[in-house]
Amino acid sequence: MKKSILLLLSLISFSVFAQTKSDSLHITLQQAIEIALNESPTMRIADRTIETKKYYKKEQIVGLFPNVTAGTSYQRTLQKQKMMMDLSKMTSGMADILTPIYEFLVPMGFKPPSAGSDGPPEPMSMGSFNNMGVSANLSLPIIMPALWNTIKLTSLDIELATEQARSSKIALINNVKKAYYRVLIAQEVYKIYTENYKNIVDKAKLVNDKFEQGLVSEFEKLRADVQVSNAKPNITNAANALDLSQKALKICMGVDIYEPLIFSGELKEFETEMKNSKLPDMKNLSLEHNSDLKQMDMSIQQLERSRKIVLSGACPALVLNGSFQYMTMGDDIPVKDFKWFPTSLVGVSLQIPIISWASTTYKTKQIQYNIQNLNDTRLNVERGLWLSINNNLGNIDKAIADFESNSESVKMATRAYSIVQKQYEVGLATWHDLSDAEFALLMSQLSYYQSIHDYLSAQAELEYVLGKER
Repeated sequence: MKKSILLLLSLISFSVFAQTKSDSLHITLQQAIEIALNESPTMRIADRTIETKKYYKKEQIVGLFPNVTAGTSYQRTLQKQKMMMDLSKMTSGMADILTPIYEFLVPMGFKPPSAGSDGPPEPMSMGSFNNMGVSANLSLPIIMPALWNTIKLTSLDIELATEQARSSKIALINNVKKAYYRVLIAQEVYKIYTENYKNIVDKAKLVNDKFEQGLVSEFEKLRADVQVSNAKPNITNAANALDLSQKALKICMGVDIYEPLIFSGELKEFETEMKNSKLPDMKNLSLEHNSDLKQMDMSIQQLERSRKIVLSGACPALVLNGSFQYMTMGDDIPVKDFKWFPTSLVGVSLQIPIISWASTTYKTKQIQYNIQNLNDTRLNVERGLWLSINNNLGNIDKAIADFESNSESVKMATRAYSIVQKQYEVGLATWHDLSDAEFALLMSQLSYYQSIHDYLSAQAELEYVLGKER
């Protein structure tokens, strides 16, 4: 897998910002998307599906070209066919007719009865013991409405497969973005809890120093030590959450979860974007590029084409046929002494369905109802998508409002903690005051980064619903 990643680096020009002892690579969001588009099994499956549909269309087009077949046959007659004819009762006119026929059949082993013989007529043998033939047949459709419509339906299949691949691409990009944002907030949470633990340890050290000087009670010292112990699991949980989010992102990217990658970026980098962000107007938004609706439109077109295939199946079909054959027959061996006789023919065949119109009517009715059902389903899906757009816009608006509020809260909480910390050092504030200020700072920082994450996730979801690829 490492070789695959290194090969991909040359394609998308990765920059190696730092080399660690594990040879970790720093990956940005755009680079993560590029890796996902190149390495994800989902995209490879989608590409192969499109190629499969294209080959199927070529297979259908071959049906428009002449179909030529060749064959050979050999038959051994075990017992020749026989017939009887009473020549004594035959008129002179009929004898004149049969004479040239006899002359033609004699070389093939036919033995005619002698004219004017007495007694019952003797059976006459017909045919030869060895019959061989070599043939070539040609078939070319001239008028074949069903085949024409089938090829057009296959073209729609290719368009649908292409749109499904685009849908997979959009969904993959959306998943990578949201997974990347989860990694960024997990990194911030880990930093916050690490800093919080450091503050708690410093505070416990200060309490212990005061206890040694007899300025605080043993109870307050024990509470500080307990707070240190309780803060340790927060770091462990944050580290586990960060590791899990990184592995989930690697899975979205299509790389091994143990690949040494470092994901660059901070949520603070999106502060400017959020401050300058303006909520889009619903009137300016369109579902024109939404992949779900486009796929349903193509499915409706496929049903329309299927209806035409059913109708064309009840239409006349004209086919050009031709054949060329070499035949020989004889009683003796070897066959090299046999004479070969060529025969050939060409013609057209017209097939006109007569009774099939009854079933055709029922089939077209079924397809028509399916089209109506799909149109109603599309209307339902479209309404649901507009509801999703409203929900995402609401989430974006809420995230921006929370961001503005939380930005001020972080500033005030940081200032308050700094003041209380100094007051506690000189004995003007209690341990509870310091702990409350510390907890308020922790919550405000978490809320601040959560608002940025919510904004980015809602923005990514909105782009997914609108069908934007980047």
